[in-house]
Amino acid sequence: MSEVPKTLFFESTVYSEHRGLSFLEELCKRFTYHSAEEWKAKIESGCVTLNGNQAKAHDVVQTKDKVVYRVENYTEPPVPTDFETLFEDDEFLIVAKPAGIPVHHTGHIFYNTFTGVVRRAFDNDELSPMHRLDRDTGGIMLFAKTRDTAARFERNLDCILLRKKYLAVVRGNFLTEEFLCEQPLREDPSSEIRLKMYPFADGKPCKTKFRKLGHFETPVANVPVPFSVVEAELLSGRKHQIRAHLSSLGFPVVGDKLYSFDGFYYKKLIKEGLSNADFVALGARTQMLYAYKAFIRLPYWSEGRWFSSLKFTPEMNDVIALLPQLQFSCEASD
Repeated sequence: MSEVPKTLFFESTVYSEHRGLSFLEELCKRFTYHSAEEWKAKIESGCVTLNGNQAKAHDVVQTKDKVVYRVENYTEPPVPTDFETLFEDDEFLIVAKPAGIPVHHTGHIFYNTFTGVVRRAFDNDELSPMHRLDRDTGGIMLFAKTRDTAARFERNLDCILLRKKYLAVVRGNFLTEEFLCEQPLREDPSSEIRLKMYPFADGKPCKTKFRKLGHFETPVANVPVPFSVVEAELLSGRKHQIRAHLSSLGFPVVGDKLYSFDGFYYKKLIKEGLSNADFVALGARTQMLYAYKAFIRLPYWSEGRWFSSLKFTPEMNDVIALLPQLQFSCEASD
């Protein structure tokens, strides 16, 4: 774990559309986690400054004014911060993210994001993720080491990150040895959970290739039986694609709070948090989905290379250990 500072400074600049508002109005419009009364008290105490100076609530803000919010006795929920370095050169970095840490900041985590952890580890504030993984998904990620590299190649990522393979532990005896899922996906505006993806005929085209690696009837820790281990290869890149496809097929990922049990545990997590009994019901504390292989060809390489990572959570590792025949070699893959 990386220790979180007791005092943290949050910096932002005023948007052009907020030009002419009072300082208090600008804060209330952008940062709704405090009430108007709370923001007013923080302005008066000097915890929030404008262009480096203590301001008044009625002061008028202008475009690109600098706002700094100082938070004392700052805390964050603990997250895993250990990671594996797979490759590094002057322009790119390939690492394996642990499950349970967000790539970018969330409502509760600003300091120990995975991007922040990697930047501090390499003493490089310009390190930028070229893609993302969900908080509860671990696995291989590609970072650009400079802003210039990120700007030059972010629109051509498909020419660099050529193939991505995941391992998933799912509920039930998976359909067949191999299966191509082509269900289009999109959000449902009528859903209580707006970020969730659903299969709709008018959704965005999606393709995921699944291959069953094993089926088990003997319980492992809290994983409910029967369960299967499947390999999933993304042939398109939509939000939550693997999780949504598996759920729509009737085989949700073990530990997935959003796509199993109709999102019951996701909603409970948001409202009040989860208990140990809830994690037992889910089968794992983090979803058992891991980006374990990637075929990458950096712009200056004549050929692509396979990279692999086995940095599973202990819970998932106990399941993967049931597959001794599984070949994890990064040198040979179909």
